[in-house]
Order: sequence, then C-alpha cells, then structure tokens
Amino acid sequence: MVPRAFEPELRRFHPIDDSANSGSGVSLVEVRTRYAGRCAGTGAPGVPPAGDRILDLGAGSGRDGAVLRLLGEVSACVDGAPVELGHPKQLCVLAALGVEHGRAVPIERLVERVWGGAAPRRGHETVHSYVSRLRRALGPLDGVTIVRRPGGYALTADTTPAAVDLYRFEDLRAQAEADTDDERVAVRLSEALALWRGRPLTGPAGDWVEAERERLEREHLATRLELIETRLRLGQGTRLVAELAVLAAAHPYDERIAGQYMTALHQSGRTADALGHYQAVRARLAGELGIDPAAPLADLHGRILAAGPPGPAPVPPAPVPRQLPPSIRDFTGRADHLAALDALLPPADGRDGGHAVVISALDGSGGIGKTTLAVHWAHHVQHRFPDGTLYTNLRGYGPGRPASADEVLDDFLVALGVPAAALPAGPGAREGLFRSLLAGRRVLLVLDNANSDEQVRPLLPGTPGCMVLTTSRDSLTGLVVTEAAHRLTVDLLTEPEALRLVTGIIGPARAAAEPEAVAELIALCARLPLALRIAAGRAAAHQHVSVADIVAELADDHSRLDALSWGRDPRAAVRTVLGWSYDRLPPPQQLLFRRLGLHPGPDVSPPAAAALVGRSPHEAHLLLRALADAHLIEPVAGGRYRFHDLLRAYAAERAREHDTPADRRSALDTLLTWYSHTAHVADRRLYPASTRLVADLAEPAHPHALADREHAWAWFTAERANLVAALHHAVAEGRDAHAVHLVDAFGFLILMGAWEERIETADAALIAARRSGDRAHEANVLLARGEALTHLKRPEAEADLVRAVELAREAGIRHIRISGLNDLGQWLRRRGRPAEALRHLEEALALSRGVDTGRWEAILEGIIGDVHADLGNHRQVLEHGERSARLRHRIGDADGEACALAVLARGWQGIGEHDRAIAHCRRAIALGRRSLGSQDATLAEPLAILATSLHRLGQVAEAVACWREAAAIYADRGLDADAAAIHDRIRAARSAVAG
Repeated sequence: MVPRAFEPELRRFHPIDDSANSGSGVSLVEVRTRYAGRCAGTGAPGVPPAGDRILDLGAGSGRDGAVLRLLGEVSACVDGAPVELGHPKQLCVLAALGVEHGRAVPIERLVERVWGGAAPRRGHETVHSYVSRLRRALGPLDGVTIVRRPGGYALTADTTPAAVDLYRFEDLRAQAEADTDDERVAVRLSEALALWRGRPLTGPAGDWVEAERERLEREHLATRLELIETRLRLGQGTRLVAELAVLAAAHPYDERIAGQYMTALHQSGRTADALGHYQAVRARLAGELGIDPAAPLADLHGRILAAGPPGPAPVPPAPVPRQLPPSIRDFTGRADHLAALDALLPPADGRDGGHAVVISALDGSGGIGKTTLAVHWAHHVQHRFPDGTLYTNLRGYGPGRPASADEVLDDFLVALGVPAAALPAGPGAREGLFRSLLAGRRVLLVLDNANSDEQVRPLLPGTPGCMVLTTSRDSLTGLVVTEAAHRLTVDLLTEPEALRLVTGIIGPARAAAEPEAVAELIALCARLPLALRIAAGRAAAHQHVSVADIVAELADDHSRLDALSWGRDPRAAVRTVLGWSYDRLPPPQQLLFRRLGLHPGPDVSPPAAAALVGRSPHEAHLLLRALADAHLIEPVAGGRYRFHDLLRAYAAERAREHDTPADRRSALDTLLTWYSHTAHVADRRLYPASTRLVADLAEPAHPHALADREHAWAWFTAERANLVAALHHAVAEGRDAHAVHLVDAFGFLILMGAWEERIETADAALIAARRSGDRAHEANVLLARGEALTHLKRPEAEADLVRAVELAREAGIRHIRISGLNDLGQWLRRRGRPAEALRHLEEALALSRGVDTGRWEAILEGIIGDVHADLGNHRQVLEHGERSARLRHRIGDADGEACALAVLARGWQGIGEHDRAIAHCRRAIALGRRSLGSQDATLAEPLAILATSLHRLGQVAEAVACWREAAAIYADRGLDADAAAIHDRIRAARSAVAG
C-alpha cells in the first residue's frame, strides 16, 4: 500500500472522494491500491499511474480520422477510397488554402504561390478554374469546402475540423500547451506527431511550397522535441537514448537536443557518457564557431556533474516478450503478400520520426491461410522489433466466446512486466497504460482471428515505432478508413503454389507417380490451403491409400466436405471452419448464402440474387456486400460475386439441411423466370423487329430494365455463362418450359460468334422440347441449331432445317417456317445449288409479305439479291437490293440496312460502277459501326466488297486495310473459311504489286 504520509500529495493531484460509492471522484482506497500497484511494478522509469478515472490515457489515441491530408502527400479520401485532387498546380492551390486555417487568401497571392514570378497571362482565371475543380473533388468530404469571401478564397472545416490533419495537429499542440499534466501532454503530442505521413505538402512544387514545407518541418521538429522534453520530465530517458542519439548526430549544433541527450543518458545510468557528450559539443562549438555553450546547457552540465550517478541500480527489466506460436515448417508461396508486408516495416534504424503506427489488416475466407502467413512473416521479421512480439488469438471465429479487449490487455500488460496484482481496474486505464508502456518501444503485435474493428481498436498502440498485424475473415474496413490500415486480402493459392504445398506433404516421389490425380485433388480442394493440407495429409498418413483414392472421395459433391476433415480437431475440418463464418451471419445473410449455393452459374449479380431471396436488388446488393466482407463470397468485375467451389458445396449443403425441397424449387423457379424474362427483354433490344415464339412471359417481382441495345449487349456479355448454365440446369431438372423459353432468346450467341455454344444449347433444349411434345418449340430449336450448323458449313444443317420447316408448317407457325426456308436457301447457296436456293427463298418471300413489320420481306429481298449476284444477274441484284434497303430503312433496322447497301454495292460492282459501289459500302460501314452490327459479319461483308472495288481502282493500300479488318471480324466470329478466303485475296493483291 502507499504510505499514508503520501496521501496529502495524492490529494493535490487527484480529486479524491472518501466515500466509497458517491460516484464522484476517486475513492482513497482505490488511489492507494493503484499507486501501490505502481510502486510494486518493475521499476522501469516512466510507468504512469494506472487509474482510469485518475488519468484516462485512452483518450486521444493518436489515430487519424482525417480525410484531407497535408502532413505528407497532399491527398483526400472518403470511406477509405482516394479522391482525385488533380495535377500539382491544382494541389498547390489546395495547399495554399489549407495552411491558412480558414483565413481568406487573395487571388493575387494564390497566383504568386502557384507560379511565383512566372504567372501566365490568365493566371486569375486559371486559379478560379482550379478552385472550381477542387470544390467538386472535395464535395463528398464531410464539412470540408472552399468558400468565396471578400478577401479571396478560404478552406473551411467548420463542422469537423479534425477532417484536416494539419488542423488536428495544431489543435492537439494547443491542447498540450494548455495542459499542466505531463502524462496528458505526452499523449496529445504523440497523437499530433502520429498524424504525419512523411514530408508535408508532398505533391505540389515551387518556391512557396518548399518554403512552407520547411516551416512545417520545423514545427514538426519543435513538437517532437517538446514531446521528448515532456517524457524526460516523466523519467523516460532510458527509452529515448537511441532516438536522441540519431537526433544529436543530425543536429550537431542544436544545444537543446544536446541537453536532452545528456539528460536521457544520465537518467539511464550513463552519466559519464552524458558528461562526455557535453565536452564533445563544447569542443565543436569552440573549434568551428568560436563560441561556448549557452547558459542552459552549461547549467545542465553542472547539475549532472554535481548529482553524480542517479539513484540505486534499477530493478532488472522484465524479459522481452516473444509470444508467437510456432511457424509451419512447410510454408509455401505467398511471395507477393510477404513482399507487401515487408514494404510496411518501420525503418530498421529506429528513426520513426513522425510516422504513424503501421497497421496491416490481412483478410480472407476461413481456411485460406491468414494465420499461417501472419505467423510465418512475424517470425521472419521479429528481429526488427527489439522490444518484443505480442501475439493473441482473438477467437473472433471459432468455438467458444470471442476474446474481450480487457482479457487481451491483461495478458499483454503482464507480458510487458506489469504484475498481475497491479493491473488497473477500468478498460480506459488498461488501454492508457498499454499505450504508455509501448510509447518509445519497437514492438510487433499480431492480433489473430479478429471478428470486427471494435475488437481490435482498444489494442492499438498510440505512438510510432510499433507495427500491428491483424487477421480476420471480416474485411475490417473501419480500420482502413479510420486508422489508415493497409488492407491485404489473402486469396486462394495459385496452381504452382498449391502443387508445391501438396508435393511437400506427400513427397516428390508420390506426386510424380500420380500427377493427374494430384492435379485433380488440387482442383477439387479449390486451392484452399486448409483443404489441401487435410487431403494431402491423409495421403501422407496412409501410404497404402493412393492420391486417386482420395480424389474419388472428393469427387462426390454431396460427400466432399466429409472427406475434408481429419480427426476430432474442429480446426481440421473444412465444414466446421466454414461454419464458424456462417454461424456469425444474421438470418437474411444466411438465407442468401444458402440460396447462392443453388445458383447454377459461375457468378451472380445483385438483381439475380434478389430473385433468389425475394428482395429488391438494392437489398440484395447490401446482403452480397456483407457476405463479401465476411469472405464467404468474393467480388468480381462489374459488381458481381462468386464462390470458390468448396464454399459453393458448403452453401448447397446448408440449403439442403435448412430449406425444404419446395422452398429450394420455388427459389430456382423464380431465378429461372428472372433470367428468361430479362433475356427476352434484352433480345428485343437487340432485334426489335424480330418475331419470337415466346410472346407472353411471366414477369418477375423486380423486372430488370435495359434501356437500349448497348445495355442489352452488356447484359448478355456479363450473363452469358449464367444463361447457358441456367438452360442446362432447367433441362437436367425437368423444367422444360424454362428451357425452351430461355433458348428462344439465345440469338445473342450468334452475334458473339459462339456457334458451338449455340449448337450445344440447342442440343440441350431439344431434349426439353421433345419431352414437352410441343412441335412449335421443337421447330424453333431445330431452326437455331440448323442456323449455327449452316454458318459452320456442316452437312447435318440441311436435315435440321428441312425438319424445322416441316414442323413449323404442321404447327402453323408462319415466322419459323419463313426463317427455316430462309436458312435452307442460304445453306443451298453455300453448297453451290443457287437454283434450289432461289426456290426456297422465293417461297419464303411470298409467305413474308404482310407479316409483322415487313422485316422478313426486307431480309429475303436482300438475300435473293445476293443469290442473283452469285449468278451474275446484276440488274436483279439492284432491284432486290433497292427494295430491301427501302424496307429496312422504313422499319429502322440499321444493321439490316447496312446489309442491303452491301447487296447494292455488289450489284454496282458487278456492272463495273466501282465509284457507286464504294459509296454504298461506305454508307453500310458507317451504319455498321454505329450499331451492334460491328459485332457480326454485318460489317465484314461491306468491308470486303469495298476492298475489291478499291483494288480495281488501283487503291491497293486501302484495299488491303479493309480486307484485313474483314478477315479479323470473320476470324473472331469463328468463320475461318471466310477469313482464309480474304487472306488469299490479300496475298494475290500483294503478288500483283510485287510483280
């Protein structure tokens, strides 16, 4: 206990209430106990009193919440995302306003600060422009803006002055100056210095910026020296010796630094070194400047000389804590992550200066290897942290209750030398004492398995020199935004890394003996490190079991997770590890996670996810983001999300366990309805004049709007794999209506040149159509397949098209019959049977008159014109081409009009009118480039015709360029024969020129 004789002194500094439960002040018993704890400590100088109500060192932890930063690179951020502030001169305007602390800066002064004596003629207007852009850039920043005042422009931060780091720095300095308590002063000054991120005003350039930068750096040094002075008054000289040695070497004539260095040496028991340093400074000043040390330094020398060595020998310090768990022997890969962590290390020479605490947040899904990576790296670098390595498992995910900050702080404080009996009672006091003990030390903290930002924040140091490495399944976005943490996501292993891991476990000989099985094992484990270790570990533990045997167990989707567990350790079971993440989700997120396991495609958009759970797309997007933050799904391009295969298997398993078959079927029906409806909406945007077999589709609860052709094309491009997967799933599950409705909107595959995929989807849909007994749908699918086979010049196309025409005639579906006759005519034309082709095409033309908008009539006029061009009937080509172009233009079919113009160009070319042919081709190409026809042979045909006429007129270079573009389009569409024919023409043209 504290001697009672000291109580009057305690009452001078702390409000003491002698009644135990009054609620005001601090009880005398508590003060005695806490000061006793201090007296019973390690004896290390500078350990502060530990009462939370006596002094809460947790207040003002030095963490920077600024969104506009001037103390380092001039930058801004909103929600952790950087804001684009413009080029260096624009940044100079922002800096010139920022350093004035809300005071108006005249335009003339801004011009001078930006350009010096070389201002441009319209410098005032340029500054106005810069200010306008900066206002827009700063718009999202809360409370920070540029205002016009009578005296010029001013940067204001009225509502949140802490949003500008320079203003926060000045505010903390003012608080420290006004305070009389050295411990609080030290905290405030530490917080102020922690705001600095390098040289101030980095980014802009010029004489004014350089002068202002030097002024701010002098303020930084003055603040740093004031903090050192305060800590020396607190008796913390031992911890300051290394820092002051560096400062003394950098500022050999600064007598204040020399005095601080001498004081620190004396406090640490190195009085002789302190006196020796004085003599060295005195000799330097006399020899180089011809002066003696000033009175304050000389007086300090006298006091140290008179005092002699300080006090009795200190109590031996507590052992340096090294708490890391063992590193894994066969750690594999992660070179990029290790390099990124290395880049964050504080300087090895201990010159941390104004740098903030470095915080790195490793996030990733369960079993991804975050802890393994963190522990491996920490072992590799802990020599850089001479004052210790602290480690804790926060148990954020896993069995049992998550660790509280109080528990962890107690453990850390004991590890740092505080006796258990002297631990403070309140959480604020624990945090304050923890930060005080870490001040001036170089300690690495590994906070493993956190579940939230709030679990981590109380464990963060408050001053530079330390580094914190956290791991979590949560993205810890709050730490990124408010603590400037460096986020590093740990992903699945690469194929080579996974192979090295498995080979290291089972041995090179077994891996070489079964290479295909090893590759399959890696794929089935989704390159998840935990799964790979379990599967490969089973092979290593049982030499009689082949890798292929384990692969056979893993291949069954329903039992894969059973195979990925080992023994009774819950951490060695993929299902259990993933379940720890799932169990922490609120019910709406759990439902979406399970429903995503039912989705047949490789990824999902928010609107599709909304269909699965019966919510709005906005609500679904928020749920998806939450699942991504928990690393149960991962974001991909275009605002979409996906699983890795083991998480998909786990989600599907949870769906089978928790949802009834009726619920699962209903969710998938809703999803397929959404895909089918949206596909037809997009199809009508691409082909507005087309007639589809499916006319009256069920509308989903939240229809997906597609404004125009570009949006439709983008949607088809993004959803292509999902649509194909949905179709195959519908067929496999006997949802025949969904299958035939979907395939009816798959014309986009033709635009993409995906002929093989068009055939595969038609093959699948044909099963559903025949199973349903609907001849119209069977004809429709045969027509789709026959069209693709025709483009690929496959002989089986003819049978499909003939059968499609017959079925359409029987079912009375006129537009399918017309389409089938058209495709059959084109097939016969390609086979060199023009007379037969004309017969079928003219039959189709007769059927098409008066049908729909006239689109089919326009198409057939153009195709018949092409057949006449093949036959050399050029006048008929012009007649049919004119009718086709007129009809196409009337119905607003730009792609079709381009095709008709190409037919006319062939006609004019055939009779030798190459100028007219060229004019028609250029019009066709212009139309094609403005529409989605540029995705199809629509553009290639007029390019090829144009090239031929240009070549005939001797314009060989432009002709070759047009042929090359046409060939590239054909090749991209998979029409290799057409592309090859074009290349033959190019070679012939070049040979003629060379000859």
